Amino acid sequence: MESSSSTRTVKSEIGDPVQLADLRPVACNSLARVGNANDGGYVVPLDALAAANALLSFGLSHDWSFERDFKRHNPAALIHCYDHTVSLRTALEYSIGQLPRFILQFKASAFRKIFTWIDYLTFFRADNIHFKQRVWRDRQENSVTIEDVFARLPAACPVFVKMDIEGSEYRVLDDLLRHSQNIVAMAIEFHDVDILSGPFNSFIEKIKRDFYIVHLHGNNMGGMAFHFPIAPEITFLHKRFFNSVPPPSQLKYPVAGLDRPNYAGLPEFTFEF
Repeated sequence: MESSSSTRTVKSEIGDPVQLADLRPVACNSLARVGNANDGGYVVPLDALAAANALLSFGLSHDWSFERDFKRHNPAALIHCYDHTVSLRTALEYSIGQLPRFILQFKASAFRKIFTWIDYLTFFRADNIHFKQRVWRDRQENSVTIEDVFARLPAACPVFVKMDIEGSEYRVLDDLLRHSQNIVAMAIEFHDVDILSGPFNSFIEKIKRDFYIVHLHGNNMGGMAFHFPIAPEITFLHKRFFNSVPPPSQLKYPVAGLDRPNYAGLPEFTFEF
């Protein structure tokens, strides 16, 4: 593996548990960055945003920039967010915690975060709904299942899925994929690939039955194991958006003008297929 002060090269070798060739994106012309410039933003196909009647967002934290940007692109879409760790109280505590950061750094980004609690109140209303529940494989301890999530939407509603649930994706993806016919696209941050390469590979194979990978990015805050990011961000687009089998993408990753490091202070991952 080669590295520099600004990049870390991802290039799988024979015997590595994850083979980069299996994750090479296909050519897709409608990609755009949605959400934050750094962590919290994803590169996704605008065609899918327009085709979705709802966004299912699993994992919110105190950043709903993706959800806000999604709504800007598709004002008529329902926004259903699931995160049991977030509330008005936690948003207020988060806002207070940003005050010392703003005083020390005096940055506009820190200043905006002081008002996160107000932003929570103004964004989550009407058809932008935050369900203070965990998406899980059963209904125990304030949890809901994927079936519950889809039952809250109109029948046969085409949805876009954004998922960042810190490793729980492996517990709910099988249930989610049973609804593949209603999912236009998915932006998923996988976790713990260093210790869960088997489940990761298995789910990639399952997802690729109905979806093409259209973008790949590595979260540079997650580190690397066996020449691969531990927390890859992968965007999938349903195959029905393509008239024929698309060719492999010829873009260089990260993609200039679209990709940004999750944390600006760490080297970015560069993929070589």
